[in-house]
Amino acid sequence: MEALTIKEIAQGVGGTILTGDENMQITNVSTNSKRLEAGSLFVPIIGEKVDAHDFIPDAFENGATACFTSRHKELTKDMNQSMVYISVKDTLEALQALGTYYRSKFKIPVIGITGSVGKTTTKEMIAAALETRYKVLKTEGNMNSQVGLPLMMLRLDSSYDIAVIEMGMSEFGEMARLSKIARPEAAVVTNIGVSHIGQLKTRENIRKEKLNIINSFRSDSILFVNGNDDLLSEVYTASHTLQARKNGAGDGFEEMNKEYSQNPVIIDLSPETLEKFYQSKVIGFGTEGICDYWAENIRTSQGKTYFTLRKTRKDNKESKDGDAESTAENRPEGDGEEIILQVLGIHNVYNALVALAVSEHYHIPVSVAKEGLYNYQPIAMRGQIKDVNQIRIIDDSYNASPDSMKSGIQVLLEMENITRRIAVLADILELGELSYQCHYDVGTYIAEQKVDEVVTVGKEAAYIAKGVQDKNSGIVTHSFSSNQEAIQYLNVQLKPGDGMLVKGSRSMRTDEIVKAIIEEKSK
Repeated sequence: MEALTIKEIAQGVGGTILTGDENMQITNVSTNSKRLEAGSLFVPIIGEKVDAHDFIPDAFENGATACFTSRHKELTKDMNQSMVYISVKDTLEALQALGTYYRSKFKIPVIGITGSVGKTTTKEMIAAALETRYKVLKTEGNMNSQVGLPLMMLRLDSSYDIAVIEMGMSEFGEMARLSKIARPEAAVVTNIGVSHIGQLKTRENIRKEKLNIINSFRSDSILFVNGNDDLLSEVYTASHTLQARKNGAGDGFEEMNKEYSQNPVIIDLSPETLEKFYQSKVIGFGTEGICDYWAENIRTSQGKTYFTLRKTRKDNKESKDGDAESTAENRPEGDGEEIILQVLGIHNVYNALVALAVSEHYHIPVSVAKEGLYNYQPIAMRGQIKDVNQIRIIDDSYNASPDSMKSGIQVLLEMENITRRIAVLADILELGELSYQCHYDVGTYIAEQKVDEVVTVGKEAAYIAKGVQDKNSGIVTHSFSSNQEAIQYLNVQLKPGDGMLVKGSRSMRTDEIVKAIIEEKSK
């Protein structure tokens, strides 16, 4: 973070300085009263159970020199008048306003990443490709929320060339606020699944909310969508239909809106998003015919994934061998490049495709960007493969959704030299009324795969076992109520040659299972 004065901060958030030096400089912003450094501004967030205003004295003792406060409107006896207090109406809104103001000071491009699953891996792979040429700021940890994203934007400084920022949401209205803060000039939507469907009710509502990521787009901005996702392929088709009709509809938004209402492939968008959607270019990636960047000849060997990049759309490609469009001289640059990833899973092929597409948009040729992708390795608890005593463990324990569980199963199936494949799956949360069906459907999906055993943890995950048994009783299933019970069972049952996937929602803490198994089998 580059230094801001107290006066600049107060003006940026519409706050009032109650006490302290308005010329004091702030070089760090935190919502954690224990993790502070000299020159920090402490932002006390009011939660459901805890009001962090109670920790303002602790924050000052731990190095903060200023704070936001919505509790104080004027000087009071409990205030440390040697420190700076900035009175604001709402501390969360003030933090978001500060992130918005600070972001506006930098002209570097920001790429926003959203989707029901895969945001972090997609962000990491895009950053890996971009880092072959640029200094990249990328989201750290889970800093993609209403609190985390403005804090992440405050880590920008003029040394960075580009930023790749995760943008997560779980309620209506959240993505529009995040878009205002981050102001991405390009955006990626990985997929539309059922994460948070308990709050948003339908996948169509989830799509509508996530597409608010484009609300701060410029006229030359680009939206990248996964063409293998049914709801995002509709976005691609709707965009290209609009662009084809654009000249006939005229330049006015009212005429375009009328034209859009007559579109046979119509998607529900807010008026603000629709206007930006009309102006924006949409690029498709995946393996489907509509995609601008697509993969063919996908195969795996010795823990690596190989595919050929194609940039001539499948639905435009001529099949005759002698056709001019199929000759090397007429191919787009990068078409036909062989891509190698040191990770497994079709979802990582999608991630690599969009990383290549984004990189080309920012003037990095495929031949360069693919080297960054080859060097990519998964981060902790997000698909890491760990070996212990000839047992292979896929540690995908950070979080889960029905779609990401299925992707994890595919990685389990792609591992070579495995004698027994075991899926250890815990509850998927925030599914609301669809929880039973979503868990059961994961089970019926697994029943059709070459999985030897399924171990579930939690009340909801037991429906995965039920789905497996109802469709394929040949797969062994065991259900437990706690991680500890599962650990005790697995420590006895796991043998050299086994491959095991571990996955569940974050609050299920399935990383405890991974740690315990590694500790036991390392003895």
